[in-house]
Amino acid sequence: MELQDATLGDIAERLHELLSSNRKLVTGDELLTSAHDWEAAGRATDAARVWVAAEIENESRRELDSAGLAYRHGFPTAKKLIAATAHVSERTAGSRMALGRQLRSSLSITGLPVPSSFPAVENALHAGQIGVDAAAIICRTLTEVVPRTGWSDAVDEAEWHLVHAATATIGDADTTLRYTVDEIGRLATRIREHLDPDGAEPRDAVKQALRGFSHPRVGTDGMARGKYALPPLQLGVFLAAVDSILSPRTADPEKPLPDGDENDSDQNRCVPPDLRTSEQKLLDAVMILIEMAASSPAASRLNGAAPTVNVHVTLKDLEEGRGVGWIDGSSEPVPLSTVTMLRCDADIVATLFGDDGQVLNQGKTQRLATRKQRRALAARDGGCVIPGCAVPPSRCQAHHVIPWVSIIFAPGRTDIDNLALLCPFHHATIHTSAWTLEMIRGKPHVRPPDWHDPKRSPVPAGQQRTGRPYFR
Repeated sequence: MELQDATLGDIAERLHELLSSNRKLVTGDELLTSAHDWEAAGRATDAARVWVAAEIENESRRELDSAGLAYRHGFPTAKKLIAATAHVSERTAGSRMALGRQLRSSLSITGLPVPSSFPAVENALHAGQIGVDAAAIICRTLTEVVPRTGWSDAVDEAEWHLVHAATATIGDADTTLRYTVDEIGRLATRIREHLDPDGAEPRDAVKQALRGFSHPRVGTDGMARGKYALPPLQLGVFLAAVDSILSPRTADPEKPLPDGDENDSDQNRCVPPDLRTSEQKLLDAVMILIEMAASSPAASRLNGAAPTVNVHVTLKDLEEGRGVGWIDGSSEPVPLSTVTMLRCDADIVATLFGDDGQVLNQGKTQRLATRKQRRALAARDGGCVIPGCAVPPSRCQAHHVIPWVSIIFAPGRTDIDNLALLCPFHHATIHTSAWTLEMIRGKPHVRPPDWHDPKRSPVPAGQQRTGRPYFR
């Protein structure tokens, strides 16, 4: 069948045949060529989707009343009609309509052409030179300027410049764009501020009015979820704070050591792998900030006391080392390993219950290391004692190597020779990890798991900078 005789259905069927063939045959570097070609086909399809959505909206406008396209097909709005007809979400239909509304050119009732608000973007989109992402960014950013400055030659020039930047290529190649879509967005923002320098103040006021942090909602699985909205200033403060915590990098135990590091090979290879996702690392960083703020003397007091975690646990579970604890405010229990971790270095009140529910003991926080002990630990350990971890002493917790409540360690004894500094991440994992800590001659040592070292030889831990550097 000749292309000029093919219907859209025929072309769609042919595309599906090509996709099936590509999935079986294309590999390696050919995938990059395939990605470029399929994206070119997708841009044509996206342009058509935007165009048809705008036309459906125009033929469903309110003044047509019962003669409108959506009304005649039993839908209250064009968005619902598009969503039902194209089998997409109303959100997708709405975004297509919004972009198409700005790019739609038409003929007036007198037959005269009515150009779109952004003709350069319209031409580039329908020519397949830019995609809907770049088109939407350009239109949305310049639309923020027009209500304040009005349409002008400067806005038209800015539109042309952004379209040119979005379609510019490096050298003679037509496959490598000079600007990514994200870079076009940043460029558009700079142009917006150049066109309307006085608009920054009211735009920021709008963002500040939209800022917020929702109170966590606890689901049936016990996980708390929420949402946040950070304006630029608050985002800058947030990133500066968490980046200072995320900046230390834990060494990769599988990564070969550079030349000249043979002396440190044993210790550097004895590094528990950090398998956290980036989201988990970010959450842990935020929790560190919260803990630091809560422990500050300037922190707000609740009923005259500093922020305190209330943990309820039975004496039987505590003695057997199994079971769960319950934290006030959460409907889901925590394992006993978490209770043990909290009892090391956290302001908690552990309430012990007997078999009949009677309160046996109301634990207090006297087990915490004193300020003098913290200074001594900082001098001895230099930060988190796990090899390869660079978290400084100020962001570490004092871990009882022998549990604070145990047969061989008297409750209430908090001595330097039984404490070691651990960052919150390694403190949370040391209780369940195959890597263990023990004190030898008053200094913490790490015993790796047997799969790492069959003999499980203890390796000196910590980042102490005094003393002889080449001997243990």
